[in-house]
Amino acid sequence: MASKFKVTFTLDESDANYFRNLYKKAKKEAKTHGREQIIEDARAIVKEVKSSKKTPSFVQEAIAILADLVDLIQDEDYGAPKRVQTEVLAALAYFSEPEDLIPDNIPGLGFLDDAIMVKFIEEEFKNELWGYRKFRKNRDVSEQRPWAASAKGRLAERLAEDRKKIRGAIVEREAKEALKKKSKKRSGW
Repeated sequence: MASKFKVTFTLDESDANYFRNLYKKAKKEAKTHGREQIIEDARAIVKEVKSSKKTPSFVQEAIAILADLVDLIQDEDYGAPKRVQTEVLAALAYFSEPEDLIPDNIPGLGFLDDAIMVKFIEEEFKNELWGYRKFRKNRDVSEQRPWAASAKGRLAERLAEDRKKIRGAIVEREAKEALKKKSKKRSGW
């Protein structure tokens, strides 16, 4: 029986700043890559990680987040606002950069830096990811007989209602977070 153990590490402020700076640089350079190229590069990493038998499960889990982000901006039913699509696309541009802290071809560790970057991106878009996953789940269970003509109309109406409710919930979550951050700054924490 294989045993499991937990490995944790802490990024100090300089480590975190290193990844933040890579992220900022990629966002600035996103305009030099086309939308389709960025999406293609992100999907290629997802495919490569999923097909690798030597990739640790924590990297697999992080890369699943990357797949969700790509789906989020491409899902026409979800219809992410243009601002969100632009920001997510800029974040995904990191994965179009050929330079990596750890080369991807190193077995077991090559995607570690990518997994860390995905975690930074996940934190930035956590509310949007929450909304997209909720929308996708609702859509997937929404209609029992999607082939029926009447079901197609009902499904479109339900999706529109879901989009509206979820978008409102995302705005509320973001407002609560902003308020919490503001109160922490005032209290000195």
